[in-house]
Amino acid sequence: MNLKKLKRNLNINLDSWLFLSLILSFFLLAPIVTLFTSLATQNIDTFIHIAKTLLPEYIRNSLIITLFTGLFTMVIGVSTAWILTMYDFKFSKFFNVGLILPLAIPSYIAGYVYSGIFSYTGIISKTARNLFGYNLNLDIMNIHGVIFIFTFFLYPYVFIIARSFFLKQSLSMLESAKVLGKSDTQTFFLVVLPLVRTAVIGGVTLVIMEVLSAFRLPSYFGVQTFSTGIFRTWLTLGDTDAAINLAIILMGLIFTIIFIERKSRGRKQYSFTNTKIRPINKKSLSTKHSIIAIIVCIIPILFGFIIPLMQLISWSFMTYKDVINYKFIEVIWNTFSIAMVGAVLATVMAVIISNTSRLKKGKISKTLSKLTTIGYSIPGAVIAIGVMTFFIFVDRKVLGQKVFYGTLFLMVFAYIIRYLAVAYNSVESGFDKVGMKFHEASKTLGYGKTKTFFKVDFPMIKGSIIGAVILTFLEIIKELPLTLILRPFNFETLSTYAKQYADDEMVQHSAIPSIALILIGIIIILFFERINKKKEK
Repeated sequence: MNLKKLKRNLNINLDSWLFLSLILSFFLLAPIVTLFTSLATQNIDTFIHIAKTLLPEYIRNSLIITLFTGLFTMVIGVSTAWILTMYDFKFSKFFNVGLILPLAIPSYIAGYVYSGIFSYTGIISKTARNLFGYNLNLDIMNIHGVIFIFTFFLYPYVFIIARSFFLKQSLSMLESAKVLGKSDTQTFFLVVLPLVRTAVIGGVTLVIMEVLSAFRLPSYFGVQTFSTGIFRTWLTLGDTDAAINLAIILMGLIFTIIFIERKSRGRKQYSFTNTKIRPINKKSLSTKHSIIAIIVCIIPILFGFIIPLMQLISWSFMTYKDVINYKFIEVIWNTFSIAMVGAVLATVMAVIISNTSRLKKGKISKTLSKLTTIGYSIPGAVIAIGVMTFFIFVDRKVLGQKVFYGTLFLMVFAYIIRYLAVAYNSVESGFDKVGMKFHEASKTLGYGKTKTFFKVDFPMIKGSIIGAVILTFLEIIKELPLTLILRPFNFETLSTYAKQYADDEMVQHSAIPSIALILIGIIIILFFERINKKKEK
């Protein structure tokens, strides 16, 4: 009787969908839980030494980079989004797409490019020597350079969210400010900013999570952060226990940031008093103000996309004969195959868990959907350590032989944990759009849940599922820390191939694999911009 009451209270009905979701969730969460359970048996001598000598530097540098990157991306993202929402000027349509393009270039590749540009043999120093006879020494490989690159290659997160919010604002709200005698600038600071605050904080939080997760850029520039500390402890010192301790501290820091972000929203919700929302009519700018708007919008694109792409193209003409060979084709195949497998499996799991959450309104299904999508807020290096620790335990204690360790299975498994949230959000938006009416109608005709999904739900959310695969694919091909730790011996992807050339002080040779990654990113970004435009019509 008590069991029936418990089932009723929790709304448990162990059908095949819920059972499968529970099994998947268990395996997805097991590596993360393993990190915490391993604390009881750890040797902490190395970690105590790191905590006394290096940890303060890790904390200080990580906080400085996140603080200034968050601030600068907010300024660029919000200002450009506001200009493009409110004003009509020449090239404004191009800027709507162009300001997103820096997302196609991974920050570590941008680091390779700008280190080359500012080096002694780079274009800036060579031009200063040849034309002006002046030895110009510009050092970008420091914490300031890290902030510069993160800013110009991560601001699109804030721009996309802010632009989406601005486009949904009602014209009547802005007209009310005008009636009160407020200028455009006063309206922006007094009316718009308070409304957009929660959305902007959400975008900045995404930027901060990307910064804290990044390993290669700070490492290449010689800046010690949490992520570089984890890699140094794991790969150089060979101390798994100390690396796990650092990983847990970093997880705690990120979860604290997420908690603060959620708390900052509080119960503040802004809605319109009626359903008749008049869209904003863009104001045409004078020639003088158009030039100012163009300059403001072109600077982020210039530093975040045009300059690095032009430099990579220049390097590619110098090195393509050395890079494009059978090995490079093999690397492309490795990248596409492993990313596609990870993206498809992540999307399948997202569909199962999302559909279960939609059909089951109890606490268990809601908890599952939240727990299994926390991987995106955990750095790739942390997930990699958790996955490796878990499967070492499985191989030694459960199977008694080496089965999983050192195989591609670990990489795919870790990709799913890391990017399941990306696929889940896309699939969930598709389910939200179609609602439950057609599903319920199918059930009245005698179809079960599984048959209804394949006959009714799947055809209606097919676009969202394809979108989930593509977005997850894009994230996986750019992933570097996780791939570096878990890849089998001599297995290269485009990201690790570019890193290998950079490590060998052959930065120019990293251009070809970098361009391949960027082209994929551009195609996907343009594809989704086109889809978004169709949705807005």
